[in-house]
Amino acid sequence: MNDHGWRAELLAEKLNDYGKGWVHVNPIPLNPTPGSVWTASTKEQTEIFVSTLEKNGIPTTLRDTRGKEIDGACGQLAAAD
Repeated sequence: MNDHGWRAELLAEKLNDYGKGWVHVNPIPLNPTPGSVWTASTKEQTEIFVSTLEKNGIPTTLRDTRGKEIDGACGQLAAAD
């Protein structure tokens, strides 16, 4: 819900209001969690979000997710029975 390019534009605008070069954004992709109504962003949507921030002067590093194939990624263990 917050991975759209226009939201990245708004975020960059807010961050740049405080001056340039003081922040680095590390988006973390959503891990699939059983029973959740939320879905992960597509690769294309993620690339748009990251590139929009970068083109607005916000250094951005997309975080790597590990363990999702065994349901051990962040947020997944809490949902396990």
